[in-house]
Amino acid sequence: MQYRVVATDASSAQRQLLWDLCYRVTGTVEDTDTLVRDSSTHLVRSVAAPAMEALRTRKRRQYVGSWLPAPVETGNAASAGPRPDGAGGIRYDMVESGTMAFLRALETLDPRERLVLVMSDAFGFQPQETAATLDFTAATTRTLLQGARRKMDGYDSTHVPPTPDVQAHTMDCLRDCLWHLQRLDTGRLEKTLAADAQAIFDSGGEFVAPPGSIVGSATIAKLLTKFVEGTGSISLTYRMLNGMPAAIAQSPARPRWAKRMVIRVELREDRVSAVQVIMATPKLTAVRFDPL
Repeated sequence: MQYRVVATDASSAQRQLLWDLCYRVTGTVEDTDTLVRDSSTHLVRSVAAPAMEALRTRKRRQYVGSWLPAPVETGNAASAGPRPDGAGGIRYDMVESGTMAFLRALETLDPRERLVLVMSDAFGFQPQETAATLDFTAATTRTLLQGARRKMDGYDSTHVPPTPDVQAHTMDCLRDCLWHLQRLDTGRLEKTLAADAQAIFDSGGEFVAPPGSIVGSATIAKLLTKFVEGTGSISLTYRMLNGMPAAIAQSPARPRWAKRMVIRVELREDRVSAVQVIMATPKLTAVRFDPL
């Protein structure tokens, strides 16, 4: 099995440290590769059950308002492009499988389906390896994977991987949309939105925010304008979060209004089809905010 880890400096350094240690102890590349592979499998096994239980606990817990995944910074990482045949056992590369769109699609899966699909289709585990790592039967693993892939059909048919071209186009549309928002130009802002666009605000009940989804370009444009007016002013910087461009927004502190937030969009051709505003403080711990 060629085990794939998330491409971060920390994980790469840790894997290299393990490889160097085992090589110096054994003196052979073959034994070193086997030991590092086995240690990776043991690590996955050790976190799999706690991860599933954490997911179950989170879904049982009542969440105030709309829920969105917590954003993380991903630098200049980009997807290599579509892999329709699951080449090399991978259907979704590490950048795509960390996107907000992908994580939201995973919410339709039950915990076991989610774990099996991520291991198989994002990390490249073969079905028998997944079964052995999770102590599932081969039949159970196949059933879970088939069910998970069926539930992902909607995502597969509408989303494209975050390639450099997709990232650049999204950045252009995001900047255009928020340029008009900063200037409180409701009319021009509305024109950047698809007629059936949807806006979601995740405040976790901590800040002023609509409790549910807002639909329609005119309604969203008016709401966003009032939202920015309510903050007094808003400053924006742009960064790559979860493999796609996002705006890091900050505004003066006011009671019950968020001082910090992440604003991101999803596109349908050249129009914004979704606006997502993440304000809940626990969701923003992995995002760097510059001093105002």
